[in-house]
Amino acid sequence: MLNLSTPGGRSDQTLSHNMKLLAHHELGGFGGMGEGMSVQLTSDGRRILWMAHESAPKNFTGVDVTDPKNPKMVVQTELPHAKMRSNSLDVVGDIMAVAYQTQTVGLKPAGVDLFDISTPETPRLISHFDCSGPYSRGVHAVWFVDGHYLHMSSGSGDFQPRNPLDDQFYRILDVSNPAKPFEVGRWWYPGTREGDATPPPDRLTQKFDTGFRAHNTNVFPNRPDRAYVGYIDGGAFVLDIANKSDIKVVSHWNHSPPFNGFIHTLLPLFDRQ
Repeated sequence: MLNLSTPGGRSDQTLSHNMKLLAHHELGGFGGMGEGMSVQLTSDGRRILWMAHESAPKNFTGVDVTDPKNPKMVVQTELPHAKMRSNSLDVVGDIMAVAYQTQTVGLKPAGVDLFDISTPETPRLISHFDCSGPYSRGVHAVWFVDGHYLHMSSGSGDFQPRNPLDDQFYRILDVSNPAKPFEVGRWWYPGTREGDATPPPDRLTQKFDTGFRAHNTNVFPNRPDRAYVGYIDGGAFVLDIANKSDIKVVSHWNHSPPFNGFIHTLLPLFDRQ
């Protein structure tokens, strides 16, 4: 391990500071993990670390980390085809939500799968919520912490963006019955949808254009009426979701006017609303 204070440290070397490596697992040679990681506490007392893969051919991997110094892979699954990725997942109890995003619009499957992982070695598909469509790549990221609602950045078969880069927006699914998930709310940056009365976001002053689309859709159990949404080039929003069929903007933070970059994630510490 190379200490951060070491002069001339190289980008291809491992850096550490006040951290100790306990173990390393090569996951059968399929690394390249995505943004989704979640730990399940099983009925028999094990801790299973679930990880989504950033790209094909693998879908997700479960690793027993009950003994953190001796991780053991218990399952690794395959994607249906090479032009998609899972990238994001979340676990509540014995239910796991997995996001599917395709390389281009119009491909399937694109959406969310819900799995029964009560037996981690054999995940069982409960349902698939379809988010595919002629302008949709499916779901990029999911947020699932209360067992009732699933929050996601997603496209939809009935959503046509004015700009192809703006294809994913904030959607809320009711998954209280995981066999029959359904949408209860959605919100998008005004002007990004074809047919919106308001003008679309002004791109003329941007140095880079990575899209006005949702990325993180964070909702915390102590404030179930607030969603914290990172909107890539659109900045960050705090949304009132007390009425999920009528979502309202509480506040909007424009991170760098004029736009010259993007926000990749939003990590709110306090909500004083």
